[in-house]
Amino acid sequence: MVAKSSVIKNIYTYYVSLVLLTIAISLPHSVLTVLLLAKGITLSQIMIIQAGYSFAVLISEYPSGLIADMYSKKMVFICSKLFLLLMFCLVISMNNFWMLLIAWFMYGISSALDTGTIEAEIINQLKLSGMQIDKFISNSNRLNFIALLIGSSIGSFIYYAIGIKLYCISIILTIISTICVGIFYKGETSEKTKISLFEILKRMLAQSKDGIKEMRKKESLKLMIALTFVGQFFFQTHFQLWQALFLSRGINKHNFYLFYVVFQLLSIVAYSIQVSKVSSNKLGRHFGILAMLLILFLGLLKTTNNILFILVYITWVFIFTVFDFISNYIFAKNVSNERISSLTSLKSSCGRVGSLLCMLESGLILKLTSVSNIVIINFAFAMVMSTLIVIRYMRNGAG
Repeated sequence: MVAKSSVIKNIYTYYVSLVLLTIAISLPHSVLTVLLLAKGITLSQIMIIQAGYSFAVLISEYPSGLIADMYSKKMVFICSKLFLLLMFCLVISMNNFWMLLIAWFMYGISSALDTGTIEAEIINQLKLSGMQIDKFISNSNRLNFIALLIGSSIGSFIYYAIGIKLYCISIILTIISTICVGIFYKGETSEKTKISLFEILKRMLAQSKDGIKEMRKKESLKLMIALTFVGQFFFQTHFQLWQALFLSRGINKHNFYLFYVVFQLLSIVAYSIQVSKVSSNKLGRHFGILAMLLILFLGLLKTTNNILFILVYITWVFIFTVFDFISNYIFAKNVSNERISSLTSLKSSCGRVGSLLCMLESGLILKLTSVSNIVIINFAFAMVMSTLIVIRYMRNGAG
């Protein structure tokens, strides 16, 4: 049993670390394409670099989750930040496409290692202490979105003053964040013994089998993992193509930062919903209502009225963000303490597969049709599959 005072201290340490790291990572977000183009990287190469990141996460995330379940989550978290620091250093010093591809590959490993570490451990501590899980998830995501706003806004201004050196600020913030966790975060205190590589692989296989067995027994876990997978066909299309889509409709690019702010504010609102106070049956009905709204609004994405188009597009972003929050809450509520890291990583890995498939499919179809059409195709696929998953959730009464 973990004392509530220790849990609260860990939570606030995590919040501080989260804000610092998110700002560090998001500083170049609003100018990343400009930054990479300035390094002589083409748009097609930028897509390959992003795919390299996704591939790195895909191949390393589930094993990293298994390791986090067996060893110190705090140490795995700190290791992830070392890979992040390496990525920042490579971006600062290298202009070569292959070295930047390696840098983003390191970034992917960092992201994978980070999944299911101290955040998952805090969720376990909250369960044992009888404290609210949804409040922690909600606060974490709101802080993340606020930090994204701060980081991307600051980065959009200072890049034109100091250029690539903005990554030096990212390095400093990451080091402070890591030191903060190292000093103030109190993790598990179980004794660790040195074991062979064969034994590590054996334990990882056993943990993986147990995780898959648990997932098979719990319908809600399978459905939330499926929702994460199909949701990527919306989120990756949104993240990668919204600027190109808005440009194709003649929307002024100088106003893009305003839309970025709106998207983050919508996310903050979505993650402020108190889903723990909603019963399983009502939660299922809310799922269904949101899915119906998506169906009604899909055709309006082709409207020639830009004001109506923007309103509909914003609604889509909000609804899928709510889906994501509810999915994360249901998953965290139902997953076991023993396998929370490995199954969280499996969930994230499935989402990464969806992300890669979406990018590959979009890259191929964009050669044949317009940005507007590929957005409609991907949004429609995400909508239909999400609706089917929601219907199954409602029928099974999974909570």
